[in-house]
Amino acid sequence: MSTLLETTTNVNSGVAWVDTLVKAVFNVISPVLVIAAVAGIFYAIWIGVKFVKAEDKSARDEAKQKLIYVIVGIVVTVALIILFIFLANNVGENGLIDPTKWGNNIN
Repeated sequence: MSTLLETTTNVNSGVAWVDTLVKAVFNVISPVLVIAAVAGIFYAIWIGVKFVKAEDKSARDEAKQKLIYVIVGIVVTVALIILFIFLANNVGENGLIDPTKWGNNIN
C-alpha cells in the first residue's frame, strides 16, 4: 500500500503512484474482462443454438434479442480490454498518456 502513495522527488520522473495504480488496475481488470469475454462467447453460442431450435416466433424473437445484447456486450468487453492494454503500455512518467510512447511496444 505504501508504494501507491509514494511520490518521487525528481521533477522529471513525475508521480510514481499513478503509474503503479494504472498497472495494478490493469493487472486486476484484465483477467476479469478476459473471463467475461470468454463467458460471453459461450453464452452467445448457447443462445444461437436456442435461436436455431426455436419453434415459434416469440421464442425466436426472444433469443434474437438476447443474442444482440450478448454481441454488444462482447464488443464492449473487447474494447475495454484494448483500452486497458493501451493505457497500461502508454502511461508516461507524469502519470498521463504519453504520445511519444505510442508504437514503441510493436515488435
